Amino acid sequence: MLLHAPASLDELLLLFAPCFTKPTFQTFRALVLGQVSQTRLRCVTGMLTGARLSAVCHHARARRFFSDARGCVDELSLTVAELIAERLRAPGQSLTVPIDDTLLRRRGSRTFATGWHHDATANSRRGTVAWGNNWVMAGINVELPFLERTVCLLVAFRLRRPRRREIPKHKSDPERPSKRRLARQILRLPRACRPA
Repeated sequence: MLLHAPASLDELLLLFAPCFTKPTFQTFRALVLGQVSQTRLRCVTGMLTGARLSAVCHHARARRFFSDARGCVDELSLTVAELIAERLRAPGQSLTVPIDDTLLRRRGSRTFATGWHHDATANSRRGTVAWGNNWVMAGINVELPFLERTVCLLVAFRLRRPRRREIPKHKSDPERPSKRRLARQILRLPRACRPA
């Protein structure tokens, strides 16, 4: 699965190689190249089409990358955060890490980790609760020279799983932490993954 890419993009992608095994990194590289070059379908099969691998590589390989890949998502998050801090942050700019939760609306009762969640983007009282996945995410605020505003670039995330029914509401569920606990896990990533 050898794909040609601009040297500058290849140099950037090579920084992520230590986060994966060699075969998994090749899949990661192909998916990134497909995502960058794809203009229509923003999905796994669209990435393979964008990389011109849909006839060569079965889509199950790409899907397995997201579900079973050997690699550390937290290491990947830290690498992205370091790149943003080193290359995009203006000299002397303080490091601001906002954390928020986001609802991704989903359909179907068999979709993993779905439940009823508050939808902060809803416009009416009727639509303030929606079925879907709830993600706790952290980013880094940067001021880019070609924009007149600050942007937040996503660096880390955790999926919030709904609490189990058998756990009383006044007790915490150790297997399914709250949004606050997930946010704390994200903030502790540098110490957890890279001890001094």
